[in-house]
Amino acid sequence: MSCPRPEGRPIAIAHRAGNDLPRLDRARALGADLAELDVWLHRGRIEVRHAQTVGPLPLLRERWRLSPGWGPRLELDAVIEAAGRDVQLMVDLKSDTLALSEAVVDAFERGLPGAPYAVTTREWWLLEPFEGRDHVCLLPSAAWPHELAELLPALGERFHALSMHITLVEPALMSELAGRGVSTCVWPVNTPEDLERVLGAGATGVNSDNLDLLAGVVESAGASRESVAGGGPS
Repeated sequence: MSCPRPEGRPIAIAHRAGNDLPRLDRARALGADLAELDVWLHRGRIEVRHAQTVGPLPLLRERWRLSPGWGPRLELDAVIEAAGRDVQLMVDLKSDTLALSEAVVDAFERGLPGAPYAVTTREWWLLEPFEGRDHVCLLPSAAWPHELAELLPALGERFHALSMHITLVEPALMSELAGRGVSTCVWPVNTPEDLERVLGAGATGVNSDNLDLLAGVVESAGASRESVAGGGPS
């Protein structure tokens, strides 16, 4: 399945919006094409969070910051229920096990059977359980040059979309990927300068923490259509 391709504008992805239900509501309201969430398999549950556990301790760690981990944790079933069919989810697989991939497949088949969703991961072998499912968009991810080099042979053949870090963006590469029919979604795109640079290089989608910036991306399609309909500025 190909990823969303809105008319007249880039794909708008709300980075980590699915990790927090109020933020998911905002992503839905602004018309984001995808709301990203991070999922981990922890003690048989699919937990939704970006932070990592700290061994057996009841703590969560994100870089150098620790937070309490003993309270209730958001789970994938709750996010699927909250999203419904109004906003498409983009699941970032964090646990390094096919058991997570299989559990995600089961969760969507229970909660939203047949509804489209996207899956991304830097461990692209974790995408195997999703292959052949026509309603699932596969976006292997690359943050470093060596990851991209490993993925390149499969792009345009096995995979037709790529999630890539902004540091990898350069026009010649983007042109090559476009020639292979590969959609390129770039993260993090958080400033107007970032947006101008990646779109100028040929990116087809942007993944942003800045929901105001994403709202402008979504609105740009309507402004373009109005300009065409009105014959442009006088």
